[in-house]
This record gives sequence, structure tokens and C-alpha cells, in this order.
Amino acid sequence: MEERHKEELDTLKEEKENLQSLVTRQTYIIQELEKQLNRATSNNSVLQKQQLELMDTVHNLVNLCTKEGVLLKSAKREEDKPFRDCADVYQAGFNKSGIYTIYINNVPEPKKVFCNMELTGGGWTVIQHREDGSLDFQRGWKEYKMGFGNPSGEYWLGNEFIFAITSQRQYSLRIELMDWEGNRAYSLYDRFHIGNEKQNYRLYLKGHSGTAGKQSSLILHGADFSTKDADNDNCMCKCAIMLTGGWWFDACGPSNLNGMFYTAGQNHGKLNGIKWHYFKGPSYSLRSTTMMIRPSDF
Repeated sequence: MEERHKEELDTLKEEKENLQSLVTRQTYIIQELEKQLNRATSNNSVLQKQQLELMDTVHNLVNLCTKEGVLLKSAKREEDKPFRDCADVYQAGFNKSGIYTIYINNVPEPKKVFCNMELTGGGWTVIQHREDGSLDFQRGWKEYKMGFGNPSGEYWLGNEFIFAITSQRQYSLRIELMDWEGNRAYSLYDRFHIGNEKQNYRLYLKGHSGTAGKQSSLILHGADFSTKDADNDNCMCKCAIMLTGGWWFDACGPSNLNGMFYTAGQNHGKLNGIKWHYFKGPSYSLRSTTMMIRPSDF
């Protein structure tokens, strides 16, 4: 019995050792699993953090792109914004006198005009110019309506376009004059616009000043436009035929910048010449003239 008991003890001892060995191995495995789990959890946290940072970056990029897109679109809209007149051209940064393209409200086609960017701050849209007599100004209603000549030289912008421009906002009118002795003068009108064709492109003016006479040589109370084939003046005679050219004659009146061009020496005693009565009298034909308009609040 003693032998048997000893064998059982030995067997139990061996089983105990085996169990201890198994527990030790299991403990090691559990510790390793815990380490791996901690590493995995840590890696997952890093991944989550990286994912959050990436999402935040993407979100910021999207916002930035959206803002940039809006700014680009806004800049493009500003760049593409059509110029209504030479004042818009000037305010867009173009400050050299020359020919520019403008897009007048309610006029389907763009219009080339000469912009004076130097005189009294610039931004002037030239609507009439005489300088050398190279262009015939004795024309009919339709030609005065749609304009003629070249903006780089002698030309008339056209009553239809003058009406359309001056319907956009309030304008001032400046008239530059030069005689054959090289003397210069100007007349300035604070408010200027004309009516439509049904109103015979009637002239509306307010506020006169300048060096070309204390009194205005343009009819301040208004006058209809007349040409050789459209007599809208207040005279029994036909002023446009008698004085030549198309103009706001009233009863023939003290001015006609579209009259006949006479050269030096032939310019005296000419009632049908380029006349500005309160600058050089009723029969002196001027050497050059420029009519230009600019927004009153420029």
C-alpha cells in the first residue's frame, strides 16, 4: 500500500508540474496577447487620428477650393464685366487715350469709341470730332442716327448711341474748341442727354460754364436735331441746308459744330462754317472741335 501510495503521489506531483508548466505557458500567451492587443489598440488610435487629420485636411481643401472658385468666378465676372463708357474703361485701369470697345445698355452690338484719358482726369467718351476737313458732315438723318467716320479721326458717334449712352446714367458734356490762331477754349454742361428718335433726339442741358463764352452757344432750353432731309428747327428756313450739317439748330442758333470745314484764311465771314458764336463770333469757322461726355459723378 505504501508503494501504491507513493506511485500515486509521484503521479500527482507530475500532473501538478505539468499543470504548473501549462499555467506558465498560458500566462505567457495571455501576456503576449495583451501586448498585441495594446499595440493594436494603439495603432488603431493612431490610424483613427491620422484618419481624422486627413478628413480635416480634405475638408479644408474643399473649403479652400470653393472659396478660390468663388474668387476666380468673381474675378472672371469682374474681368468680363462690359464697359458702358470710357469712364468704366478708365476705372478698370486703362489710362491711355485711344480707341476702346464699349457695350452700351440696350445696344446689341459693341461700339468702338475714342476715349480721352488725359483731359481733366480722363474717362471721356468722344461723341464728335473735327480736325482736318477730311470727312463730309453734310449728311442725312439715317447717317447722323447711326454715326459715320472713324473714332481715330473725324467722326460722329451717332444719335442713337448718344441717346443710349446718356440713358444709362447722368452725364456731363464738355466741348473743346480751337481757333486758327491756336487759342483753346471749352464749354462744360453739368447735365446732358438727348431724347430718342421719336423725340427727334431732342437736346437737354443744364448748368453751363467754361472759357468759350459766358453765355452758352448751345440752346439751353432744348432743341430738336435737324438734318438736310429732316427739318425739325424753329425757323421758316431750313437751317440744316442753309448752314449745312446736322445739329440742334432751334432757330438756326449760335452754334453748329458740324458745319462746313474751312481752312486758314478762308474761315472768316462763313455763316455755314464750324461755329461757336460766344467764342469767336457768328461767322468765324473753327479749326478743331471735340464733344465728349462723362458720368457726372466721375
